[in-house]
Amino acid sequence: MPRRSFATDAVKGGFVATMIFYHSFYVAAMFGLSDIDLFSGFWWLFPRTIAGGFVAISGWNLASKKARGAGFKEFARRAGTLCIVALAISAVTWPVLGRSFVFFGVIHLLALSSILVYPLLGRPAVAIFAGAAVFAVGIAIGGIRFGFPWLAWLGLRPANLYPADYLPLAPWFAFVAFGAAARDVVARRRVAPIAGTATNSGESPATKARLAPLRLLAAMGRRSLYVYLIHLPALYGLGWLVSALINR
Repeated sequence: MPRRSFATDAVKGGFVATMIFYHSFYVAAMFGLSDIDLFSGFWWLFPRTIAGGFVAISGWNLASKKARGAGFKEFARRAGTLCIVALAISAVTWPVLGRSFVFFGVIHLLALSSILVYPLLGRPAVAIFAGAAVFAVGIAIGGIRFGFPWLAWLGLRPANLYPADYLPLAPWFAFVAFGAAARDVVARRRVAPIAGTATNSGESPATKARLAPLRLLAAMGRRSLYVYLIHLPALYGLGWLVSALINR
């Protein structure tokens, strides 16, 4: 069975690192420690680019998981685990963030996508078509606000909620499908990414030093769920502490 890809783990870790970078500014603004406008220009586009890349590499990894021999049971088990985590995130953010609580964020999306993408794996043309259709629907309804919240997970965004993290199926599932399709196309062309984990054997000190950042990113990519769950409370606590010290 093929091993995990060091390269894709490192790329995923890179998206996690940039996510932490953005969230540090988000939390700083929340506590009045920064006056950066996060809702226009570069700072509006930046987190959406991060999210798109992170979701796409997750789609790539799901396709790799299927290629390594994982069946539907493994995908369902993964979806169940993510679903529990997603529900916990919603439960915790409800009392803390109020109308900005996370009711369908990136973890919710990945939980549902783990099931929805399964029939598309190994069929890149179908995955691209499905992704394009979902993306088009998402763009078409993106500017519309609805008076009910029950279909917000599909992309029918309610008018009275302002979630801190909101990645509905339309259009965001498209990036999962595109990532899975990209992996399958690359595999068919036999352009394989670096497999396995970079080792220290036979490397000079200079080479080890150059590869250290990539190894750190790959480690973050392999443990992205844990990093995601830990970094926001840590940043929130740090922001609260700094704000309290400044305003003493």
